[in-house]
Amino acid sequence: MTTKELFKLHLESQNSQKTGKAASYVRALDLLSGMLRAVPKGFADCLDIWNVHSVSRLQALYEVANEQKHLGTKSCWNISGIPPSYLQNGYCTAALREFQNFLIESAHFKKLMTTYQHHSGSADDLAVKLNKELSYPKALLKSLDQVGKEALREMKIRVNQRAFRGIIFNIYGISCCITGIDIPAVNRASHILGWAESEPTRMDPRNGLCLSATYDAAFDRHLISLDEDFRLLISRDIKDYFSSSVVQAHFHDRHGQKINMPKHFIPLQSYLEAHRAKGRFL
Repeated sequence: MTTKELFKLHLESQNSQKTGKAASYVRALDLLSGMLRAVPKGFADCLDIWNVHSVSRLQALYEVANEQKHLGTKSCWNISGIPPSYLQNGYCTAALREFQNFLIESAHFKKLMTTYQHHSGSADDLAVKLNKELSYPKALLKSLDQVGKEALREMKIRVNQRAFRGIIFNIYGISCCITGIDIPAVNRASHILGWAESEPTRMDPRNGLCLSATYDAAFDRHLISLDEDFRLLISRDIKDYFSSSVVQAHFHDRHGQKINMPKHFIPLQSYLEAHRAKGRFL
C-alpha cells in the first residue's frame, strides 16, 4: 500500500463516527502539494508530500502553512482552481500535524517489531526493550496543549498495543491457541495480566495469548484460564449457570484441553497464577 493509503487507513481507524475527517485531510495534503507546485516557498523537495518522511521537514512546512493560513486572501497560496477554505480553515495545517504523528507512530511500530525480530537475549531483556518510550520530537512537544498531550498518550498506547498484537500473532502463527482458528480479523492478542494492571508486563510476549474473540472475552472476564500444564480451565460461573448445547460444545467439552503451545515465549506461570486467582476455578 502507498503512504497515502496507509495514512487514510490510520485516520479511519481513529474515527469510529465516520465524520469524513480522513477524506478531508488526505484532500488537504493533495491540495497543499498543488500549492507548492505553484509557489514552492523553498519546499521544492515537498512537491510530492506523500514521499516526505522527515518529521522536521514537515514541521518547517507546517510553520509556513500556518503563516499563510493567517494571511487569508493575501496568501501567496490563494491560487485559482484550489479551494481556499482548505488552507484558511486550517485543514492543511491540521492534516500536516496528523501526518507527522502518523510517521512518528509508524517509525515506533517498526522499531518495536525490529527489536522483537532481531532479539537474541533473554525474554526478560526483550520485555524491557519493548517497553521503551515513544520518541516524540521536542519541537512538537512544546506546541502541545492539554488535548494534544492526551492525544500523544493515546498514540503511545495505540502503537504499543498494535506492536504487541503483531508479536503475539507471530508467536502463535496467527492461530487461536484454543480453537486453531487462523482468521486474523476474529483473533485477539490477549493480555494475561491486563494492560492497566501491570506496566512492566505490557509488552512482555510471555504475557500474551492468541485467542479468538469469544475466548478472548471469556479470558478477559476470568471465565476461563489455564492451569499449571496449560490446560483450559472453565470457571464455576460458567459451569454452575450455563449448560446449553452451544456452551457445552464451546466451553464444558474443552475443559482440560491443552492449548496449542508456542515454540518460544511460553506464557509465564506467575502471570497465569495471578489470572487464575481472579476467577472461580476451584
